[in-house]
Amino acid sequence: MLMSRLLGLGITVMSLLLFIPQILKIQFAQSGEGISLLSQLLGFFACFAVTSYSYAKGYVFVQWGDSFFVTVQMVIIIIQILWFSSRQAYAAVFLAFCWTISCAVMGEYIPTDVLALLQAISIPVVIVAKFLQIRANYQRQNTGQLSVISVFLQFAGCLARIFTSLKETGDQLMVITYIIAALLNGIIFVQFLLYWSNVEMKKKVS
Repeated sequence: MLMSRLLGLGITVMSLLLFIPQILKIQFAQSGEGISLLSQLLGFFACFAVTSYSYAKGYVFVQWGDSFFVTVQMVIIIIQILWFSSRQAYAAVFLAFCWTISCAVMGEYIPTDVLALLQAISIPVVIVAKFLQIRANYQRQNTGQLSVISVFLQFAGCLARIFTSLKETGDQLMVITYIIAALLNGIIFVQFLLYWSNVEMKKKVS
């Protein structure tokens, strides 16, 4: 139990920086090229579902803190993608939506049964979200503005979360979600290795 708590704490701390490389890469490039907006939106939904469900169930923060911090960072990434594609109004609407739904969860206006349903739905959502990014990478034969550091940390974090979820909560929904996410993040990481030369060649040409 102590080991899983410490590991959970480590994952939570690591998650604070999980998407910082991705956020900085988009910011410096002033572009979200190669990053699937739909994939990011679905990923946001999945992380938000885990966070809301865990909060409502009263699980210790180290068990779901990483999902909370990842959700916040994904909000930033989605706003960046919208902003740099000249859709500032959509970015503002999305931010307002996030604030409203967060207040609803914290105020316990959404029943736990509904949040449990969202958590269950998040499993196929994770699959679709990652598949869209995998397909986009395959079609382009490169990974665009995706950050290899962020993808690797997601992969490693999901592997660790499988262990902590088994030890801390035994919640099958959580375990299945992390197993699937680890597998799909692993595929995206492999794509970085496969398409690395294509990215370097594109940089030289440009």
